[in-house]
Amino acid sequence: MIRASLLLCCLATPAFAAEKVPAPTYFVSTVMETSTAQMLAVRCSTLSIHLGKAALRSESVLVQLTKDGFEPSNLEDQMQDPSADVAVLQDAFVAKHNLRGTVTEDQICAAGQIEIAEGTGIGELLLGVAQ
Repeated sequence: MIRASLLLCCLATPAFAAEKVPAPTYFVSTVMETSTAQMLAVRCSTLSIHLGKAALRSESVLVQLTKDGFEPSNLEDQMQDPSADVAVLQDAFVAKHNLRGTVTEDQICAAGQIEIAEGTGIGELLLGVAQ
């Protein structure tokens, strides 16, 4: 009886009881927008990352994660891998801008400029730069 009680107590501790939860939608969106904006900026010579807005976005997400009970320094132990959800959003982006197959720098730059003009989450992280 004592062993059973001790075992139940041990299993009820956070280290054993905590199951990973799905990544919050705002986290998935931010990961997708940030990684996509970076990819566009790397592949287009007339785009750059707006570092100030990127930093503010990251800070905002970390604050929200903390409010939601996550420990930002240890997310991988607390939430499920968001890669599949991010991939769905990235596929939608690729389809929206017809970026499948062989893609030119002009197409990538145009996609970035559209995102900027539309004021999307991706566009807010981008800056147009002169060559």
